[in-house]
Amino acid sequence: MTEQEYRKALHEIRVKAEKERVMLARKFATEHSPVKVGDYISDNCDTIRVEDWIISHRGYEYNSLPCLVYKGKTCKKDGTPRKYSKKCRIEQRNLLRLNGEPVKNHGYGE
Repeated sequence: MTEQEYRKALHEIRVKAEKERVMLARKFATEHSPVKVGDYISDNCDTIRVEDWIISHRGYEYNSLPCLVYKGKTCKKDGTPRKYSKKCRIEQRNLLRLNGEPVKNHGYGE
């Protein structure tokens, strides 16, 4: 085996491992999400109507769990759209309310 063959095989292993890691993170995050597109969610600052979501791997801890980041436009607390709404993101780990009801454990289930 030459050095070039070794590097190519190592690269293929890393690519495969990264794809599996992303699939596992997506599965974990979506299994533990009570929020659907169209729901109204709140954190300590804003209330939004969920239009889309992405997966976040960032966190304050080194071994933090993957979570969803919900995207949407801001609404008033009663769910009506604001006159000048802005686009906002709310991370699952900061989730406080779902459709006006308090959420246990930030939406990660029991």
